[in-house]
Amino acid sequence: MASGSAVTITGGTNMTQVVAGDVIDDADFNNARTNVNTLLSGAADVTLGTFTVANTYGWNQGGAGVSAASAGSTVQDTGAGGFKDLQDDVQAMCAFLGQSVRTGVGSDVTTSTTIAAATWANLMLNVKDCWDNRFVPASRTAATDGSTTRTASWTNTLTQETTWTFASEGALRAYFNGGGAVGVSASRSGGSSNTQNTQWTNKLSGISDVWLYHNTTAASAGTSAGIGLYELTTAFQQIMIYYGGTSPYTSDYIQVNAKVNSTTNPTVITLQTKLRDEGDNVLDEAVDGTLTINARRLQPNANGSGFSFATPTDGTGTISGS
Repeated sequence: MASGSAVTITGGTNMTQVVAGDVIDDADFNNARTNVNTLLSGAADVTLGTFTVANTYGWNQGGAGVSAASAGSTVQDTGAGGFKDLQDDVQAMCAFLGQSVRTGVGSDVTTSTTIAAATWANLMLNVKDCWDNRFVPASRTAATDGSTTRTASWTNTLTQETTWTFASEGALRAYFNGGGAVGVSASRSGGSSNTQNTQWTNKLSGISDVWLYHNTTAASAGTSAGIGLYELTTAFQQIMIYYGGTSPYTSDYIQVNAKVNSTTNPTVITLQTKLRDEGDNVLDEAVDGTLTINARRLQPNANGSGFSFATPTDGTGTISGS
C-alpha cells in the first residue's frame, strides 16, 4: 500500500501518495476515484440555513467515468480501475476549474506505459487541487435573462421581486456548487434634470450587479451580509445594502433581500429589490424617468471539460410602490 505523504481532503476521502517501491493497493486507486466521483456526482443533499464547506459538493455531471478497482486486479489503462479513465476525469475537472495539470497527469497512459510513482502522487495532488477549488470555475458568462421597467415618478419606496426557478433541487445545488450565481441589476435614465435623478443614476450604476453565490453575496459597492444560497431560509433576509449618496441623499438606499421556497427541497430563489427615497419629496425631488430592473445570471463555462449546468428560468415581477 502507498507509504508517501498524506493528502487531506476536508469533507472527502483522504489519500496517501505513492512512492517508488510501494506495492499498489486497490485503495490507492479507489480513494482518488472516490473523490472524483463525489465531485462529479449529484449535489450533497444538505438543508439550507447554514453553510458548511466540508459537506457542500457535487456538480451533477454523471459521476466518475471509471469503476472502482478490486483487490488483486491489474491496473489497466481503461476499464474497472483504469488509470487512463481516471486521468480523463481529472483532466476534465482541471480544465473546468482552470487548475494546472501536474506532471504526468496530462499524458494518458497506454497498455505499454509503466506508471511512475510520481504520476500517481501528482494525480492525487490534482484531485486535491480540484476539491479545494471546486466552487471557482475558470470562467463564467454573465447574461440578462429578463427585465421590468417603471416610468411613473416615485418619492417613497419601490419593491420588485425576481424569481429563479430550477428543474430540481439537485440542479439548483449543482449550479451553485459549480460556481454559478444569480442576481439583479438596475438602472435609471431620462426624466427631469435634477440632482435627485443624478444621485439615483449614480447609485444604481455604482452597485452594478448584485450576485448571490453559494456562500456569499457580492456587488461593486455596498455592504454584503455575507449570506449565500446555503444560508437562505423561507423568509427574506437582507443580503446587500448600498447608500452611497451625498447630502441630502445619504439616507437613500438600495436593498436586496433573498429567500428560497424550501430549505430541504429548494427549487426557487426569490430576490427582492427595494429602492428607498428617505427624503420623501420634502428634502429632495421626486425620482422620475425610466427605472429598469434586470434578472442577471452568471453561468459557469465548460472550458473544454464537457461539463454542463442547468440554466434556471427567471421571472421578473412588476415594480410596485410610490
